[in-house]
Amino acid sequence: MRRRTISAIAVAATAFASYGAASASTPARIAGRGAAPVEVAGASGTAGGTRRPTRILSLSASATQMLYAIGAGGQVVGVDKYSTYPPNAPRTSFTGYESSAEDYLPLRPDLVILAFDTSHLVAQLHSLHIATLVLPPATTVAGADTQIRELGRATGHAAAAGTVVVSIHDDLAKVVRSVGTRAAGRTYYIELDPTYYSATSKTFIGSLFSRFGMVDVADAAGRASSGYPQLSAEYLVKSNPDYVFLADTVCCAQSARTFAARPGFAGLRAVHLDHVIPVNDSTASEWGPHSLETFAALIARAVERRGASGTK
Repeated sequence: MRRRTISAIAVAATAFASYGAASASTPARIAGRGAAPVEVAGASGTAGGTRRPTRILSLSASATQMLYAIGAGGQVVGVDKYSTYPPNAPRTSFTGYESSAEDYLPLRPDLVILAFDTSHLVAQLHSLHIATLVLPPATTVAGADTQIRELGRATGHAAAAGTVVVSIHDDLAKVVRSVGTRAAGRTYYIELDPTYYSATSKTFIGSLFSRFGMVDVADAAGRASSGYPQLSAEYLVKSNPDYVFLADTVCCAQSARTFAARPGFAGLRAVHLDHVIPVNDSTASEWGPHSLETFAALIARAVERRGASGTK
């Protein structure tokens, strides 16, 4: 499932622009109780449902974070198995990769939120008269902002969503200021799995590093990719990054020790300077408010506590 998730994110990132165009041309209308219908410019729009949703099924860990952040948690009746935040969310065994939308019927959802439209789930849900909203992986913080606002309009929490967006930017700016220029120009490698799949600065997670002025060693290899190139041990040795962030600690039990033990890696600058930082897999692969702020804070701590020492 880990490799399947990486592949799905890469495919979605490639198609993000076309999804955005579709969202603009296919507005959905969901009415709040006693209020005029509101337009929701989601990636797939919504199908069926004309009232403020009260039984939401979130099959996207990032959307789950957004829903609870804007105060719509009380309307959520189920979340996918990968939604780990907040911990009290009603987690199910669903993955979002189910082949039949009828699997969701026992929860009686009136809105299903997806990150990917696998197995033509949107069409199936449409035939069941269940509203849907597809919010594909954001590639920038601005993209995540847009999704938060879309969920706010769709759930009747538009004002709260706007407040959340402002708070995210205030907190992010504060963290970046705390680091100053100490990380500027420093190179990094983020590992998604031990076969050297990585993420470029054109991805959501990469855009966070860019805010600190850091340089992604995967960028040169990812020019013709979807933003998630597969590098090699030789490539890393040649790039010799200042920092390494391991986002395969849960799936693949990687650590600073196992990374340093790989052939030829003991001499890497990041290993020598103790700049190999473990990251929870989900934090690095999600774009919800909690993941965003958690990862930004992790970057800041890595730079502040370990320093930006070392020479090029």
